[in-house]
Amino acid sequence: MTSPSSSTIECVRCHTPLPDNSKFCFACGADQTGGGAHATTSGQVHDLMTRLQRIVEGKYKLERLLGKGGMGAVFLAQDLTLDREVAIKVLPPEISQDQHVVKRFQQEAKTAAKLDHTNIIPIYRVESDGGLNYFVMKYISGTSLEDLLETKQPMPVPEIQRILWEAACALGHAHFRGVVHRDVKPANIMFDHDGKVMLTDFGISKALQQATGLTGTGMIIGTPHYMAPEQGKGQQVDGRADQYALGVVGYRMITGQLPFSGDSVHTILYKHIFEEAPRTSQARAGIPLFLSDAIARALAKEPDQRFATMEDFATAVWPEQPVAAPRGGKGGAPTTPRPRPKAPATAEAPTEAVSSVAATTPMPVARSGARPAAPPKAEPQKSKAGLLVAVAGLAVVGVGGYVVFGRSKAEPPSPPPQQAAVPGPTTDSTKTSQPVTPPPRHAPPVRPPVRQTVPPPAAEEASGFVTVNVTGTFGEVYIDNLDVGQTPLINYKVTAGRHTIRVERVGYKTVTETVQVDPNATVRKSYPLIPEG
Repeated sequence: MTSPSSSTIECVRCHTPLPDNSKFCFACGADQTGGGAHATTSGQVHDLMTRLQRIVEGKYKLERLLGKGGMGAVFLAQDLTLDREVAIKVLPPEISQDQHVVKRFQQEAKTAAKLDHTNIIPIYRVESDGGLNYFVMKYISGTSLEDLLETKQPMPVPEIQRILWEAACALGHAHFRGVVHRDVKPANIMFDHDGKVMLTDFGISKALQQATGLTGTGMIIGTPHYMAPEQGKGQQVDGRADQYALGVVGYRMITGQLPFSGDSVHTILYKHIFEEAPRTSQARAGIPLFLSDAIARALAKEPDQRFATMEDFATAVWPEQPVAAPRGGKGGAPTTPRPRPKAPATAEAPTEAVSSVAATTPMPVARSGARPAAPPKAEPQKSKAGLLVAVAGLAVVGVGGYVVFGRSKAEPPSPPPQQAAVPGPTTDSTKTSQPVTPPPRHAPPVRPPVRQTVPPPAAEEASGFVTVNVTGTFGEVYIDNLDVGQTPLINYKVTAGRHTIRVERVGYKTVTETVQVDPNATVRKSYPLIPEG
């Protein structure tokens, strides 16, 4: 490739020629404002690392830069007290010098730190010290979905289902607790060494928005290529904005392309607000109808036309593993539909509490080949005015950071032997219980059962399968007193006969049940874990 002219630059990820001063790549959506090959040697990053090391001296030892973008920089560090590797994310130093702003940042960030889910990277500490605001998080040494998509290799449908399902369950957990991600994208979807989905950067967009005081209508936080129409217009958002963004992620996994691209942020936002995304089934043959329908519905322009909850979306993309949304909980989530408040967000407004049900009755998923009803078109004059305000806000904020920590360009780990079979979709709406061959090596491995210490049944013995899930949280599964891993436990092979299932989690009542497993059959169990006391 020839070097770009003086009026163009190359994308730091895919090397597509871009117009000068581009903030995002119109081909892959990568942020051009902070990443790149020279990030590790820039004097600005070195100064930031030196400053942070002075602040955390005696508690953490900084090792190296993991990633940098518009939302901050991430460093690998050693926790000197607990002797473990951690990732420390530092937000831009200029965002806050005022104590009131620091307090607001801590409030929003600590809300996100309370999330406890198997598919969410835990935040250990939230600190504001020496003029820096930073998070101490679990370090994930695996790769990201962005890295996987960069290989340009078609992803198997079962693997797409699994990734969307796990990410949706994590987002549903956060939404139920009043936390909206606001920046769901492949760079924020990591894979651990087992291939399990791990979402990161929960609440950071909200914390940055609150810390800078940019909370009014017209100011936006996020990445344009994955931004819901209401977010692009600078309106108040709830969990359905995350659903839209995950729908864009699913679209890209299926087709290898973004649904909307353009040579400027203005063009991309305009398409998200006014243009309909093509059906995934038109771009790739053999996509199950239910999966194409689920993506199309998640990409509806109007939030009320999307799925009511992330659990509904998870069930739609993987019907063999239905998930029920929890009821009640913190913040008094309503159990009956009610309209969303129309008042704009303000600097003093707390993080929005997200209902476990949508504001309106959701549309049914099309199962017979019919496309979901098209959402009503927005009025161009009013929406364009809001768009111009939103774009102006984007230019002022300069956000949409691209942060990858634990980044690895090495090929994702290959599936281990004795991989657990995952039920896959058929090419129509019919469900099947037949195991699906594990995905090829380029995809992150389907999560295997862990700590299996007994050999599988002999080939001549009749066998069946056990699938175990819990609603609203996760638990450790024991079969016949053998620890076989955390939920969701999918198609765990056992000999035909009676087996005792036990699900445990600290702080919750233990669930025990004896089940009969018939030859070549699958027993599916889903349990609600009840808190103790």
